[in-house]
Order: sequence, then structure tokens, then C-alpha cells
Amino acid sequence: MINQISVFQFQASCDVRVQLINKAPFFCLKDVCLSLGIKNTSQLASQLDVKGISKTYTPTKGGKQELIFVNEPNLYRVIFRSNKKEAIDFQNWVFDEVLPTIRKTGSYSLTINTEQQQAIKQAVNERSYRTGEHHQAIYTKFYEYFKIPRYQDLPVSSFDEAIKWLGGVTKARKDMIEVNRTNLICLVHHMLWLNDFYIDNRLYDVFKMLGSDFGVKTHDHFGDGAFVASMFKQQLEKKQLRQVKNGIFS
Repeated sequence: MINQISVFQFQASCDVRVQLINKAPFFCLKDVCLSLGIKNTSQLASQLDVKGISKTYTPTKGGKQELIFVNEPNLYRVIFRSNKKEAIDFQNWVFDEVLPTIRKTGSYSLTINTEQQQAIKQAVNERSYRTGEHHQAIYTKFYEYFKIPRYQDLPVSSFDEAIKWLGGVTKARKDMIEVNRTNLICLVHHMLWLNDFYIDNRLYDVFKMLGSDFGVKTHDHFGDGAFVASMFKQQLEKKQLRQVKNGIFS
């Protein structure tokens, strides 16, 4: 099922056409390439996943033309091919503006949000701790079982099943106690400091010299903790910046 095409503006002069196909967003490849300064659109299309490509006759200034639209995974493949600064800006624009706008319509088939992604990572960590399995082995099995390329692509409808499969317990986020902002900032910086301390002091080598495999587990835990802390830090900084712009933060 193909819905009406919507137009989103990236920067001042770049319009990107988006349409919903079976409730999933597809992006006009020509518009994306123009926004990223990429040439040879047709050649690029031949290198993408054909299952995520749709050719649609679209009204243009020169009359109806057959344009190529690509799904979200193919969109990211195109973005990752560009080393230009615009690629980062474009990716952030898609995450922060385009997808949230589409989701508000209620017709976009949601994948798990940031909080649910963190819950999946935590469940993986707990499973690794309980069973001794390496994180990468768990993720590989997870991707095979749910037939997805990465955990961020897990549909919302499969979230509870995924937590159960990992051996965790689903907990409604709304029941969680709200964390004091100051404590959260301190926790974020502490997690980042722990990871830096672990790396700077080469503790992995120390554990290895002692004949212990605890260094591998500690490395993974600190690395995952720093990754989550970095995400929190970025979100906090964005929120603070918005508050400053709106004159709310003091």
C-alpha cells in the first residue's frame, strides 16, 4: 500500500520526498543523493538491497517520472558511503526531525525506541553474565532468531518476546522512578571515567598476565557502559541547548 508523498526540507535548498509503503518510510534516492552531493544515482541504486527499493511514477515539474525510493536500511547504506560533513547532518536530521514527524501520524511501523534499545543491551549484558556467553555470540543468535541486521531494527511488537528470549523481565518504563537530573549527570560522567581509567591503565593486560579472563568481561561491561553514557550525555546536552534557546534553562 503506497501513501501520498510528503516533502521534508533539509537545510535551505534541499527537499526530500518521502512516502509510506506498507507503513514503512521510503526516501527518494535522487533527493538524498542531491542532499549529500552524491552523483551517479542509478549506479548507486544497483549496489543497494533490491528488496528495499521501490520505483514510483511521481509528479514533477517535467511531468510524471519514475523515481527510485529506498527504505530506511538502504538510506543508511547511502549515508555511510559519504565522508562529507553533510552526511552526519543529514543522518541527525532524519533521526531528529523526519522519523519523529512520520511516527506522529500513527501510520509508521515503529522499531524499538532508545529506551527499549538500552533494555535490550542490558538484557544481553545480564545473559552474558549469567551464562558466560560472549556478547557478540548472543547478538549473532539474536539477529538470526528475529531476522534483523541489528538490534535497533527490532519491531516494537517483538520487544517483549525479545526480552523473554534473552532471559530478562519486561518492566514498564512508566513504573520506573524518575532519576534526579544531577545524579544522572554524575552517573554518566562516572561511567565514562571508569572506561577511560580501564583503558588508560591497561587493566586488560593486567588481567591477562594474571591468567584471568575477567578482563574480557570487564572490557565489554565498561565499553557498553561508556556507550550508553555517551548517548545519555548527548541527549542531556541537546535538551539543555533547547532549554537555553527557549529561555527556560537558567
